[in-house]
Amino acid sequence: MEDTNSLVGKTALVTGASKGIGRASAIELATMGANIVVNYNTSEEEAEQTVKLVKALGVESFSHKANVGDLNEVTKMASTAEEIFGQVDILVNN
Repeated sequence: MEDTNSLVGKTALVTGASKGIGRASAIELATMGANIVVNYNTSEEEAEQTVKLVKALGVESFSHKANVGDLNEVTKMASTAEEIFGQVDILVNN
C-alpha cells in the first residue's frame, strides 16, 4: 500500500520559516520527506537554524532572504528554488 502522506521528492517553499509557525510548518513538511526552502526577511540566524533542523531530518534545505511584498524578490526566490530542486510543489504562505 502506498503511503499517501509521503512528500518524498517534493519541494515546499515556506515563507517566514525562520521561527514560529513557519518553522513548525517547515519541520512538519520535512518529516513527511519534502525538501524545504526556508524564506526569511530579517532573521537570517534563525533561518539557518531552521535549515539545520530540517537537514537533520534527512532532507535537503536552504534559506533565501526575500521580502514577500516585493514581486521581484519573490520571483528570484522561486527561480532559485526551481534551479536547486527542479520545481516548487508546495507553497506555505505564512
